[in-house]
Amino acid sequence: MFAGCGSSRHAAEVAAVWFRRRGIEAEARPATELADGVDGFGGDGVGRVLVGVTQSGATGSLLRLFRRVGDAGAVRIAVTNEAGSPAAELADSAVVTRAGSEEAIPATKTFTSALAALRMLGAEAAGESGSGAAAGGAVGAIEAGLDRAEEAAAFAEGVAEGPWVFAGEGALRALAYEGALKMLETAAVPALSIPSGELAHGPRALLGERTPVVVLSESAEPGASEARSLAAAAEAGAPVLRVAPGPPPAAFRRDGFTQFDCGGAAVELAPFFAAPVVQLLALYAGAALGRPVDAPEGLTKAVTDD
Repeated sequence: MFAGCGSSRHAAEVAAVWFRRRGIEAEARPATELADGVDGFGGDGVGRVLVGVTQSGATGSLLRLFRRVGDAGAVRIAVTNEAGSPAAELADSAVVTRAGSEEAIPATKTFTSALAALRMLGAEAAGESGSGAAAGGAVGAIEAGLDRAEEAAAFAEGVAEGPWVFAGEGALRALAYEGALKMLETAAVPALSIPSGELAHGPRALLGERTPVVVLSESAEPGASEARSLAAAAEAGAPVLRVAPGPPPAAFRRDGFTQFDCGGAAVELAPFFAAPVVQLLALYAGAALGRPVDAPEGLTKAVTDD
């Protein structure tokens, strides 16, 4: 079981997909629900493993959860950026990312570092070798995403006020959640996150020429459901940024359609490319609107009383 809050939960959801694709039973849940008993991970915990993701290592709900499942006999692993944090001390084992302190409240490097640690943890759990090479691939994908900064700025600045729609599939569905969260907390504009195939349903009513749509896809060619969503966005005249391997599909090339090629590397690396892209979109949208992007109003770095 993987658990976390906010950006850490999104990293946990990516990890659960990675583990399942390796044939390891795994799921991810909000730490708040697990800690309060809303979503079960209770009873006899012997033989079960809880991986708690927390950048600060001080998230209140995760600490409550660690205490409860520890009493039930579960093994607790903390993935955190802080070696001396309460979560690291409560855990049976801690994976410490040591990404350095965040200069801004929104998680950026700690989020991508947590993804890297979770990917390496999955490789170890599956008995794979070459975890160092796996980390190197992640770094390359992150750098490739950061290289799209100017293009991300050009896309975001003209439609900064939104509302924004983020859509994703597979492991990238959690990156759509992360993109919407970053837009909410950094730019303070409305943002919706949905599975890629559901844009043609209720969210279609929101779309227009000032409603940017960000689609995160693991496939070069969109599947039938994603294709319907892209067609709905085109019909509404919505600006679309698609992140996917390869060039834009011919059927969807039009004014207002942009595609970032995340390369032909392993699908597992796609979240590392997408993470800085969605962070950059939120940064440039917030800056265009004059928001305090480093210190959003009403937010603190660690939610210790949730």
